[in-house]
Amino acid sequence: MRQAFRALAANYRNLIAVGLLLTIVSFGLHTGRLPISPVANADNQRMVSLYVDGTKRLFATNDTTVGAVVKHTGIKLAAGDLVEPSDSTSIAPGQFNINIYRARPVFVVDGSQHFRLESAYQSPHLLAQAAGLNVYPEDNYKTSVITNFVATGAIGEQVSVKRATPFLVKVDGKIQTVRTQATTVGAALDSAGIALGLKDTVAPGTATPVIAGETVQITRVTEALATITETIPRPVQTVIDPTVLKGQTSVRTPGTDGHKTTTYLIHYTDGVETNRTPVQVINQTAPTAQVIVVGTKVIFAGNVEYWRPQVVAAATQYGLDPNMMLRIMQCESNGNASDVSAFVVDGQHPTGLFQYLPTTWIAAGGTADNIFDGSLQIQLTAKKMAAQGTKAWACQ
Repeated sequence: MRQAFRALAANYRNLIAVGLLLTIVSFGLHTGRLPISPVANADNQRMVSLYVDGTKRLFATNDTTVGAVVKHTGIKLAAGDLVEPSDSTSIAPGQFNINIYRARPVFVVDGSQHFRLESAYQSPHLLAQAAGLNVYPEDNYKTSVITNFVATGAIGEQVSVKRATPFLVKVDGKIQTVRTQATTVGAALDSAGIALGLKDTVAPGTATPVIAGETVQITRVTEALATITETIPRPVQTVIDPTVLKGQTSVRTPGTDGHKTTTYLIHYTDGVETNRTPVQVINQTAPTAQVIVVGTKVIFAGNVEYWRPQVVAAATQYGLDPNMMLRIMQCESNGNASDVSAFVVDGQHPTGLFQYLPTTWIAAGGTADNIFDGSLQIQLTAKKMAAQGTKAWACQ
C-alpha cells in the first residue's frame, strides 16, 4: 500500500509540473513576449532574458557565455551592433540579462568637421569618440533627427558637439587647464570647483567673459591672528674714561634685553606674509642699557732721553746702572712707550718701552690695561733686573 501511495503522489506532482509548464508556454505564445528558444530545457539552471529588436526572450540555457547564447538563438549581428555584456562574459546560474543594440546611421558634427558612422552606442559622448574625436567631460552634446537630407547628405540621427572653452588657471602655486561651458570667469571657476576666499583677487575679474587660452590668476589673500614674543635689544651706552689708556675698552654694566609679547593680525598673500598689524600688547619687559668704558689716556711716545730722569730714579732705587737700562730701552723700543713689535712670540707681540710679552708683563705685576704705561714699565723693569738680571733682554 505504501509503495502504491508513493507512486500515486509522484505521478500527481508530475501532472502539476506539466500543467504549469503548459500554462507558461500558452501565455507566452498568446502574448508574444516569451518565445521559447530551441535550447530550452526544464533542467537548466540559467534563465536568460534577452532584449533585441524591441522584444524580450526568456529561456533556460546550458550555455556559459554571452557569445554562446547569442549564437544559439540564431540572431544575426550586423557591423556596429553592440552586445552587452560582451561575448566573453560568463553566465552564472540564476537570472541573467543580455541586451543587443542595433547599429544605426549617425551624423556627428564638431564645428566644421562632419563624420558619418554606423553605431549602436546611445551615449552622445561615446558616439563622438566612435567618430574619432577627442572629447572631454565638460563638452556638451545636442542630439536630433536629421530632417534636411539634402543639406547633410545623410539620414538618421545627428549629434552636435558643443565644445567647452579651455583656459588656464594659476592658483596655489600651480597652473591647471580648465574647460567650461560657462560664459564668465567667475561661473567657470565655480563650475570647476575652484573656491575663492572672501579676500582673494582674480585677474581678469570674475565678471569678465571666458576667452580660450587666456590665463586667470588667482591670488590668495588671508589673515590670521598670532601671538608673538619679540626681543627688544638692550641699548649700548659709551662712557669715556681719561684714566684708561686709549684703545682699551671694558664692559662696566652688561645690561639685559627686553621682551614684548604682542597679538598681531598677520596678512598673507599666496601664503607669504606681506604685513602685520598689532592688535594687543599682552606683556612687555623693558631692556636695561649696556655700559661700555672707552679709554682716552695717551702715553707720550717720547724717546730715551725723555725717560732718563725716571730711569735714573728707578736704577738708583734698585742699585742698577741707569745707562744700562737706557741702552736696553733704546735697543728695544727707541723710547716709544706705545710700540708694538711686528714679531710674534708664542702668539703674542712684544709691547711697550721694554717690549714685554703680555703674559710676561702680567707675571711681572702689570695688567693688560697698563702695558703701555711707560712709567710703570720702568719701575717693574728695574725691580725685575735687580732680582733676575738682564738675561730676559737679548737686545742690549
